[in-house]
Amino acid sequence: MPRGYIILIVGAALLISGIVVSALWAVPFAGTILRENTILSGASIRSGGSVNASTQVTDTSRPISLAIHVEHSNGTAVAGQIPNNNLKETVRNPNGIIIASNDFTKQIFTTFKPDITGKYTVTIYNLGHTPVSVGVLVGNLPFVSANNQVNLNSLSGIIAGSVLIVAGIIVLIAGIIVAALDRRKTTTTTITQTTSPSSSSETISTETVVLAKWTDRFIAWLIDFIIVFIGLAILFALLSIPFWIAFPQWFESSNNMNMPFRNVGPFNYLISSLVFTAYWTYFESTSGQSIGKKLLRLKTTGLQGKNIDAKTAVIESFGKAFLLPLDVLLGWIFTNDKRQRIFNRASNTIVIKLAEDSSYIISNNVKYVKD
Repeated sequence: MPRGYIILIVGAALLISGIVVSALWAVPFAGTILRENTILSGASIRSGGSVNASTQVTDTSRPISLAIHVEHSNGTAVAGQIPNNNLKETVRNPNGIIIASNDFTKQIFTTFKPDITGKYTVTIYNLGHTPVSVGVLVGNLPFVSANNQVNLNSLSGIIAGSVLIVAGIIVLIAGIIVAALDRRKTTTTTITQTTSPSSSSETISTETVVLAKWTDRFIAWLIDFIIVFIGLAILFALLSIPFWIAFPQWFESSNNMNMPFRNVGPFNYLISSLVFTAYWTYFESTSGQSIGKKLLRLKTTGLQGKNIDAKTAVIESFGKAFLLPLDVLLGWIFTNDKRQRIFNRASNTIVIKLAEDSSYIISNNVKYVKD
């Protein structure tokens, strides 16, 4: 069996194993959350009113977690609008003594240390003038330890599954590349011209480099984007499974995404862009071709057609990972003679078109031709 197919089989096995491990871990994890927590969804509180939620404590060494979020307003003029009502939560122990109290507006997450066993009651007061609907979770979260730190042992399943998934995606990518390399050898299109001056026998070589079309480059970028996006989506989805099962109300609609999940847009953009930068840096500093470029027969090179190093690849990749529209637009306006993005120009790189059954000669005499 060709080595490329063997690598693909190994990558698929790793990916499937990661999904299975994550799923097997997520079900009992979510069951623990549902079993050890009291969850209220859509609890309506009129102006000046309150609502109660309780949990039974049998182990005082474990902290009790409390999460409250305002889902929507029941009386505002704009449907689904989240009001800025002042709310207050208090926690009473089985003896009726208040052991915790906090004011908040839209959401709060806190923990408290139980002092005795028994029934603890959480009361949420609406101090505003508008009726609101809230979601409440109170109880033991398995990933919160006694010192209020994240307990990584309880997340070992998702961590192991995520590592397998990432490894599987990387191996699959490597398998595709190896399989493609085994099936065909691609080289840069060149036209070598030789002339023999009458006064000497010296040979002058001129290399013609074919610059890739913007449309081909976009399709290659889109293929890369889809591949990496699918990998990130699988990873983020697996990380969200326990929270989706435990707090389904947080994911019901965009109007209800008012817990921290609602404010992670910039964080997700940063993480995703860094992953894309690493992806393109690796492939373009090694072979000059990402998967998309491999399929479209494109290659990122230096101005003379030479392979680029990692430092150059980082600069070249940063623009299309973080600032693609601006990078392309300014490049199209100012560097269209070599079809360079701004970060192509900053890194002295170009994207060329490859063709089969052609020789490739690196020369200092380069002639650029647009595809």
